[in-house]
Amino acid sequence: MSAGLTEEGPRLVACADAAGLVLRLFGGVAIWLRSTEQTRQALGRDYADLDFVAHKSSSRQLRELLEREAYVPERVFNATHGASRLLYHAPDQSFHIDVFLDQFEMSHRLNLGRRLDTEQVCLPAAELLLAKLQVAEINRKDLSDTAMILLDHQPADADGPGLLNVAAVSVACSADWGLFTTVTDNLAALADIAGELPIGADQLETMTERAESLRERLEWEPKSAAWKLRARIGRRKRWYEVPEEVTR
Repeated sequence: MSAGLTEEGPRLVACADAAGLVLRLFGGVAIWLRSTEQTRQALGRDYADLDFVAHKSSSRQLRELLEREAYVPERVFNATHGASRLLYHAPDQSFHIDVFLDQFEMSHRLNLGRRLDTEQVCLPAAELLLAKLQVAEINRKDLSDTAMILLDHQPADADGPGLLNVAAVSVACSADWGLFTTVTDNLAALADIAGELPIGADQLETMTERAESLRERLEWEPKSAAWKLRARIGRRKRWYEVPEEVTR
């Protein structure tokens, strides 16, 4: 665990709230904050940065707030990408902050702004899960983070502490064949490595059952016309974007 990030993330959210701005954590630190101590001990890791989501409409005020807090802007990056993403460095340069404005675009595009203030401090578990499972070339770290979410969040049709809103996940995937395909591929990849994770038999059973329940829900959820049209092309055409490398 990178010292201080689990405290600094919520502190910045509180600073934004005091200024009338909506700022929410996501990524690895958000998943750690939502997890139980047992899961943290088993699957927690070192975190190199803080990831946030904010509304694009509050970008100017958020920049001013971060600079008041002595964060250093990556000026060339922000001038180029500032309509969708901001990059800042900690005052001591020990970590950086990524702020995504309404949308998260990597392998797929996720609209995070519409449910940004659903919960306090962190994004809902559904969005945290989608942000991990949308990675087309997923790695062990992202699969382990996915396991953390599934272990500590009961599938439900609602948000809240300890709840994974599977309705929100399935609605997003039923509108986008590419996202559906990547997410279901990655749930299968998680099943393949599940036995290698440093968790007990009971935890393994819980995670596996929840992953399979989610996959089944994604399969039977009614699909949009656009989903069905793209499904005809299938895997003959690449269905995901290759994210641009960010130079820091």
